[in-house]
Amino acid sequence: MKALRPHRFPPLAQLHAVAPVGQTGAQLQASLAQGFQEGLAKGYDEGYASGLQSGQAEARQAARAEGHAEGLAAGREQAREQLTQPLAAVDALVEHLQQLQHDYQAAVRREVVELVERVARQVIRAELTLRPAQLLALVDETLAAMPPSRDGVEVFLNPDDLRRLQDLTHTTARSRSDKWQFQPDASLAVGECRVIAGGREADAGCGQRLAACIDQVRGQLAGEGEGLHSAVDFAAPTAPVEAPAEPAPAPVIAPEPVPAVALAVPEVQAAVVETEPVVEEVAEPAEPVAKPKRSRAKKATTAEPAAGDAKEAA
Repeated sequence: MKALRPHRFPPLAQLHAVAPVGQTGAQLQASLAQGFQEGLAKGYDEGYASGLQSGQAEARQAARAEGHAEGLAAGREQAREQLTQPLAAVDALVEHLQQLQHDYQAAVRREVVELVERVARQVIRAELTLRPAQLLALVDETLAAMPPSRDGVEVFLNPDDLRRLQDLTHTTARSRSDKWQFQPDASLAVGECRVIAGGREADAGCGQRLAACIDQVRGQLAGEGEGLHSAVDFAAPTAPVEAPAEPAPAPVIAPEPVPAVALAVPEVQAAVVETEPVVEEVAEPAEPVAKPKRSRAKKATTAEPAAGDAKEAA
């Protein structure tokens, strides 16, 4: 849009003062119109030049802004196209690292569960070897869970476990052996036991109980591992996997007195008591041997004053 500027006519006094003497009104009117036209043209030229400069500046600024925006968008698109392949490779690498970490944690959990199971089996085997009466407690728990029966109870055990139970002199073991009928079964592992009562058969061994405990440990570790895998952050250091505490097989290891050890302790005490009088009898003959030494010492002390009296008499 062109900028127009209003024209101001000169005052009449100035026109009359400048006008030469002798001009008529028509001449004055013509000179006035000519001045008006000249002023109008001059104002038009000045306004056109000013509007052109301002318009060019605004257009240049708008073109610069539009070009900057278009260039920025084009640069971003070009950079995105150039980084698409490297970013895909990085995403594949991150996914591969996550899978490796997941597999490593799963392997660690499996090894921990296997270690816990081996240790628990060794502990159970050692306890049953040292305390065979634990098997009787397992049979009691199994019979308590079964319906009562008037028929006899048959207990099938490993031959080694049965031999250790027969060696027991505890009254509880003897009472159980009178009520139950123990049968050896070589197909059963150490610590395993089958009970048949009233036509029903039940597993009273340690294997199923240990398997249930190991399944719980495995499920708990698997749940913790899935939560850790879903919340993994490669920017932060990964926390080490802590090994869970070993489950104690409570139903298998029940505290009961060991009759063999209880019987052996009084025997040792009795042996110690019997040896004490022997030490006293050996120490008595030493007293007469020491008496002559004391008498000689007394004679020596009595002889010394006698020698002193003889010296004084001389």
